Amino acid sequence: MERNQIISIVRKVIKEQESERYMFFSNLQQIKRQCEILLSMDENEITQILDNGHDWAQDHVAESKNNLDQVFDFLMNETKEDEEYDDEVIYEGTKNVAVNKKLWQSCLNWAKARYKVCPSAYCNGAATKRYNEKGGKWKKSKK
Repeated sequence: MERNQIISIVRKVIKEQESERYMFFSNLQQIKRQCEILLSMDENEITQILDNGHDWAQDHVAESKNNLDQVFDFLMNETKEDEEYDDEVIYEGTKNVAVNKKLWQSCLNWAKARYKVCPSAYCNGAATKRYNEKGGKWKKSKK
């Protein structure tokens, strides 16, 4: 294989890798823009639309938040930058607390048995999903 062909292949691979990461950041930017637009809209009008049989939109936002929470927690853990963030700023001084402590502990134990690393975003996400599926409810509590 000629040197020029090798250089061409290497450049192509590097460009593909850059493109893959570009999409990650591009998607984050799009999420940010769309959130800013949605948050600037009239809350009463949005509430009326959701109340008119469009609960699916609220469900999609909740699922998106869960997914983004997992990515956020993972990256903060990997970069060790989570110590620099004040949870009260990120979560506005509140956190979700399981109402049914016994059910939550059961779901957490179930998840811990299936994941090598716990606590982790994957383990906590699995426990949360199971808790929700079993009818578990959440309440806001001050940190």
